[in-house]
Amino acid sequence: MKLISALLLLSSYLMIQESPWKSIESIPKKYQIDGSYSGLEMLDTLEMKPAVTDNRFVIKKSKDFTYIAIRSNTSTILNAYIVNENEIKVLHASAALGQVDFKKEGDAFIPTQSSFDWIYRDPTAWGDELHPDGEQTLEGFYERFGWMASTWYMGSYRDFEMIIDNSHFEDNSRLLVSYTSMENNERSIRMKEGNNFASLTGNYETDVKLHNGNIPESINLR
Repeated sequence: MKLISALLLLSSYLMIQESPWKSIESIPKKYQIDGSYSGLEMLDTLEMKPAVTDNRFVIKKSKDFTYIAIRSNTSTILNAYIVNENEIKVLHASAALGQVDFKKEGDAFIPTQSSFDWIYRDPTAWGDELHPDGEQTLEGFYERFGWMASTWYMGSYRDFEMIIDNSHFEDNSRLLVSYTSMENNERSIRMKEGNNFASLTGNYETDVKLHNGNIPESINLR
């Protein structure tokens, strides 16, 4: 019995040690992922420093985390795209949270799955249609994937927030974001890298489909 107990304790210890993510308790307390870009989050420059400040979004960074906040002027969702040397990670937040990875094969990046699993599903939107192997809390989703975000039914319909463990990034990673805004009386989906308009795929329609949760057969970076 003592041997079994010792093995169980060792197994639990190894599982904790093998987690690649920083503890969720390490996220600065000012940053509440609740769907509202607050004054505390906006004004803070000590715990997380501004990396990109745009009319509709901000990206802030610390040693351990990257924080993205969208403050649009219309309803929106949020995608983040982490482009590493041999992998693209698509992080999607709408009425559910999901991640799809693309692995480099030759000149193209090929998805590891054909659709999002929607591991976390906001029960306000999904009701009883929850993922059978899913996470029921944002904290649980973070523990599995190393990031979390607000959903449609949290906070303001114009605001979205996401926080990402920096273990997802390599030294030369690119970070793109996409969101919806109304500009010059035109409501459309916009993708940006820093303050510049960008395209992940080189085709606006494909970018829009990806933003909306549809996975292309491949991505050739542009």
